[in-house]
Amino acid sequence: MSYSSDLVANLSNSLQTWSPRLLATPTPPLLREQSQSDYGHPTASASTTSISKQSEEEDRLNAIRSTIVKLSPNRKRPLTADKLATLAEGQFPPFQGLGSVPVSQEAEGAESLLVAQLSISAYGIVVGQLIEQARLLGEEDEYWAQLESDPWRASMYLLQTGPSRAVSVASVAVTRLRAITTSSLHSSTPSRSLLSINTFRHALPPNVILGAAFPHLAPNTSSFNTASTNTVDADTASLLSLDTISGGPAPSVDKLYRRTRKLLFMTLSPLVLGRQEIAQRRKDIKSARDDLAEKLGTLTLASTSSLGLKDILGSQSVNMGSPEELRTATWETLRLLDRTLSREVTMTSTPPTTPGEVAQSLIFLLRKTLHNHSASFAATLDEVERPSAVIRAWPVVLSIPLVGYLIGRTVYASRETIYSYATTAKETVQGFLIDWVLEPVKKILETVRHGDDTAMALMGKESLKSDLESLERMVVDFGRDEYRLTPEELQALSEKVKVGDLTSVLKAWEKDIKSPIRSAVSGSLIRTLLIQVQKVKVDVALAMDGIEKMLRSQQLTFAFVGVAPSLIVLVGVGQWVRGLLRTDGGKKHAREVRRKNWATMRHLDALLSPSPSSSPSSKASQAQTQGFLILELTALRSYATSRYFPTKDTQLTDAFLQDVRALENSGTESQMDVRRVLVDRLWRWSDALGWNNIL
Repeated sequence: MSYSSDLVANLSNSLQTWSPRLLATPTPPLLREQSQSDYGHPTASASTTSISKQSEEEDRLNAIRSTIVKLSPNRKRPLTADKLATLAEGQFPPFQGLGSVPVSQEAEGAESLLVAQLSISAYGIVVGQLIEQARLLGEEDEYWAQLESDPWRASMYLLQTGPSRAVSVASVAVTRLRAITTSSLHSSTPSRSLLSINTFRHALPPNVILGAAFPHLAPNTSSFNTASTNTVDADTASLLSLDTISGGPAPSVDKLYRRTRKLLFMTLSPLVLGRQEIAQRRKDIKSARDDLAEKLGTLTLASTSSLGLKDILGSQSVNMGSPEELRTATWETLRLLDRTLSREVTMTSTPPTTPGEVAQSLIFLLRKTLHNHSASFAATLDEVERPSAVIRAWPVVLSIPLVGYLIGRTVYASRETIYSYATTAKETVQGFLIDWVLEPVKKILETVRHGDDTAMALMGKESLKSDLESLERMVVDFGRDEYRLTPEELQALSEKVKVGDLTSVLKAWEKDIKSPIRSAVSGSLIRTLLIQVQKVKVDVALAMDGIEKMLRSQQLTFAFVGVAPSLIVLVGVGQWVRGLLRTDGGKKHAREVRRKNWATMRHLDALLSPSPSSSPSSKASQAQTQGFLILELTALRSYATSRYFPTKDTQLTDAFLQDVRALENSGTESQMDVRRVLVDRLWRWSDALGWNNIL
């Protein structure tokens, strides 16, 4: 719910205390007849007339009740000024004459109540419209502030508005040249030729060109369009006579023209002039927004102080149900609205005698006064608003065909090279994905699924067993032939060979090595040597088997290590492409919303901080401060109901809105300490809502 809706709801709740008396059920006809007979009045002939009046009065009260229900501030779609004026005209048609007089005292009270409710709704509409107009000006000011702080955007603004400035200069040039060439028809001076350069110098001095291209330099640009020959010369002389001002001799127009042209174009670049224009527009926006804030502050202060309806509705006097008092309070409220919107009093201080006349004044306020205010604001907004979408977009729209043509021509000229690059890139990407991503991942899945069946092998499965059995047989045969061992001793020797003990063979080797030549010819030297070669082969097979078992146990680890670099490259490229194709998910806008809320709180703090240069005792200063306070708090209200509010917890949202409403209803300058406490309370929300995180 907006601030204007809250304001209307509060005033409407106060108005409900009048409803039981002003909307009381009319006296039944039979009781009226009995009362009239008690005082000696005739009742027989007046019975039919009394019933007719009673029916008419009941119909009137029912129509008023239905209209009051339509004015409920809790409706989903708020009333507009035109709809409210239509409702008022439906109950109080113009040019009624005697029909505008209430049929009874009860009807008069009900009509006064209806007019008061209509006035309250109009009060809310005006307040809401002022807030909306200030919001529009604030958006435009933010746009111009971005342009003013960024030279690149300021340059783009000059480019975007270049055609309109050229048209303005051309229009002024045509008008002034026409005035110069036709001046001879009304004077004795010889006519000037359009082929003469002096004619153009007289018609278009630098001040005219700059004033036409940059209107903020010309206080009255319309004078350029209606200038005569004498005016042109006077304008030229007023700008160019530098030596005359200093007391020296007056130079010729040509010399002064060249001198001033150099001076202007050396000191004022188009970028500087453009930024000056932007600064002037921001100044105009500030002036218009200050005026709206003062009007808004005047209305909000009046709604919370002892003025008009608030004073009457809040009273508990005996005459609380008097329609005259309610009608007077309503009239004062309408006068306040009229004085605020039009800056002058068009309504008399004497209230009308019937509710219908008050309603007609309300209709005039909605149809005429508010419309004139809206038209005046529209004219002000038209002067300071940003350029249209067409003006801002034309450089991009026109550059697309040119840039597209250049790109297309370059691509076509290098089509073979580009095709070769594309083919190579395709093969590279395809090879990378298949050989370094898909195949390793496929092998990992096969390893997980089949286990040792797909394990890597350094040697055959039965190679070690056969080598070991061969070594065992060789040693057993050597022991049987050389040492004549019994079967039991051969079995023990076999067991020793299985654990790698070749002591008997080594002893024979040590004996044969003492006489190697004889042992090689007739001994067992060669046999023991071959047995040791077989032993080395078995040892190598054992080592390879151990390595193979280790590799099998770490097979998944090696597989993941092999595919990890490819996956890292793939993920990095994917994130880069994703960053190019998508936005930040609203994070940038959310950060901008937090920045605006922080700036809003800073402005609130500055508004309620005493300043030596301000005069807080003046009513204008109080009204303007109150107006800006309402505008900033309205921004916080909108933030609380937006999707950027950090939490969807309704209790926290309601608590935040309660603190905002407390500051809105905190009163005037007499409660500055209370307001400071409420602002500090709002500042404490900054940590919870993330306003401090604006970088």
